[in-house]
Amino acid sequence: MRKLIWGLLLGLNIANAQEKEILFPEYDSQLRIPFNHASYSVFEQGIYQADNAHTTIKPYVYQTVGKVAGLDAYKTNLLKDKKSWGGRKLWNEHLVAVRGKDYWVNLDVLLDVDAGIDNTNVGNTFNNIRILKIEGQLGSKFSYSASAFESQSKYTQFINEYIKINQPEDANGLIPGRGKSKAFGEIGHDYGISTGYISYTPNKFFNIQFGHGQNFIGDGYRSLFLSDVSAPSTYAKVTTTVGKVQYTNMWMWLKDFNYSIDDASAGMNYGHKRKYGTFHHLSWNVTSRFNLGFFEGIITDNSGSSGAYPAEYFNPIIFYKNLEFANGEDSGNGIVGMDVKYRLGKNNVFYGQFLLDDFKAKEFFKSDGYWANKHAIQVGAKFFDAFNLKGLQLQAEFNKVTPFTYSHEQQHNYAHFGQPLAHLWGGNFWETVFIARYNKNRWGAHAKVVYGKKGFDIDGDTTSYGGNIFVLATERNNDYGQKFLQGNEATTLNVDMEVSYLINPSNNFKLFAGALIRNFKSDSPITRIGIEPESTGYTFNTENTQWFVLGVKADLFNNYRDY
Repeated sequence: MRKLIWGLLLGLNIANAQEKEILFPEYDSQLRIPFNHASYSVFEQGIYQADNAHTTIKPYVYQTVGKVAGLDAYKTNLLKDKKSWGGRKLWNEHLVAVRGKDYWVNLDVLLDVDAGIDNTNVGNTFNNIRILKIEGQLGSKFSYSASAFESQSKYTQFINEYIKINQPEDANGLIPGRGKSKAFGEIGHDYGISTGYISYTPNKFFNIQFGHGQNFIGDGYRSLFLSDVSAPSTYAKVTTTVGKVQYTNMWMWLKDFNYSIDDASAGMNYGHKRKYGTFHHLSWNVTSRFNLGFFEGIITDNSGSSGAYPAEYFNPIIFYKNLEFANGEDSGNGIVGMDVKYRLGKNNVFYGQFLLDDFKAKEFFKSDGYWANKHAIQVGAKFFDAFNLKGLQLQAEFNKVTPFTYSHEQQHNYAHFGQPLAHLWGGNFWETVFIARYNKNRWGAHAKVVYGKKGFDIDGDTTSYGGNIFVLATERNNDYGQKFLQGNEATTLNVDMEVSYLINPSNNFKLFAGALIRNFKSDSPITRIGIEPESTGYTFNTENTQWFVLGVKADLFNNYRDY
């Protein structure tokens, strides 16, 4: 096998030597730019400054934003003067790069490897992820990408207990943003995932994608509509751009952990019930500075019917909320929302999201605590070249989600694979986020502070207090008298810092050192924060954590550690 792999690499490099070298062909392709907050901060300033760019739907497509973001010029300026094959591959180029007249292929073998130490009983931590990534383009309109991740990890205490308290019945744990794991050593986790997609742009109006991965809707660090905190899912996505309007449809094939396809009482719980997500978002650049967006989403499972994706939700132009109502009260869970963005001056961007879950007008403005007045709000701002220092980006954000938002009966909760589809804290919380990022040449640094309060369920009490979106909303104690932050109130402070050096700009491979400080306090132990039935013998860690880590990584996705 080793000889076969080396032979393949050698053959591809010989083919590469016979073709004209183009270092960054992806910048004129239909490929998605891997979504990572730190990586996007390097180039998104140019996108926000463009007259008619749409910034809400992520990941961006290279061809759509590459020129306004100046990606080619940015990475070309980072190249080192290396003549040897090893020097070029380490510092500048993809491992394998095949170039043809009307096609190209990139292949990389990458690592996410780090070692750390914390102040808890865990002591030493490690992360060992091997990545195989291939991407390419055929002609000028069709692109493709595939990645495989094989991982063994040992996490700091609070992450490990978060993984275990969300443990499915047929797995060792649930890795945030990744999926199920099996045991590795005493407290380690072994897991693997695959992602991939095809992207086709037939003309200037449409981009069509089909794949398995993650998507994000919003301008903030968090999203209240659709985020990338859950495991990858299968999706189809159509983006239509006409003039100042961009209209995006997404259809997602999801899975639920609460209710198995099989009979759990008979010991058959090896499959998980299929459910579906249908979303659309309309983005309108009202002026060169002001953007207005509208969002709608439905979670359904088509239970009692064929079990297949309900055909009516494939209609790309329809009010899904009315359709869900017409199909019956228990047919699905619908949410609607609006987002805004305004650019003040050249470098200051203000943004926000407002989401409605259930809504009764006669109850909304009353102070009687009606349970179904479920909503969420986000306000935030980004400041580029802050204090006239080029490369410094500051961001401040506030998020608030009322009790029972995103929850519903049975598998219609707003989640996938036992993890929220929107904010990873679920419901019944407020949160503030402050981020400072600085990039210069190949160097980067960031400091992030997350502080907030959340009302969890109470240990030993079967009542739902509205913070756990996986518990049936019918388990509430009353229709009225519900209060914000009710239940077991907890306070979280999470400080995350990192310094990095970009080794190779072609594949975003970097050396980094980081530190995380977390303080968590709650009124009583927390045992129910995830899927049902919750794990026994584990509580959500209340110890203060200091964690230091050093390693190398390819920033191909976001790794959230602030819960």
